[in-house]
Amino acid sequence: MSQPLEPLERDLTSKHFVEIQRLFAAETDGYSAIIPHHEFPENESRPGGSGKPPASDISFVWYENQRVSWPIEAKVVPTPDTLAEYLGDTRKFVGGIAAPLVGEGAQIAYLLNGETNDFFYNLSTRLPSALAAFPEFSDRAHRVSSHARTSHPDLELHHMAMCCCQQKTELELETALRCE
Repeated sequence: MSQPLEPLERDLTSKHFVEIQRLFAAETDGYSAIIPHHEFPENESRPGGSGKPPASDISFVWYENQRVSWPIEAKVVPTPDTLAEYLGDTRKFVGGIAAPLVGEGAQIAYLLNGETNDFFYNLSTRLPSALAAFPEFSDRAHRVSSHARTSHPDLELHHMAMCCCQQKTELELETALRCE
């Protein structure tokens, strides 16, 4: 967890993808209409010429038409207040660079410090649309925002926060309170 943010993000995303594959295999018995993919290239958004297409960190690709994917972008978020990089990925979705063929996508915040509720509060103040709870996963740190897009399907963007910070034990909390 002490490495620079970019390698840390790649490391966390890679480990997260391995866990997704493990769970996916167990849940689907080896067959599904979609397949998980790591660093999936979005060829619909490919720049002209020989430019490399943008790639989502994790995608669920439709097996029958592999042009279609449900992309997920992951970002390391040092604190609930440091959202610039995360919001940059949000702009990729809203602008149609990510998820140009589908009306849904997701972002994962690997939160290094702070609380997920603070992250969602700060995010809600910076998004151009409302951030709402997602009833199907009310027990998780999961919210949704809806965005109109002009040349792509309108977007429902899922925001998930994963606390990667060291959790204090009850004893550590009691000691900290006594010291104050």
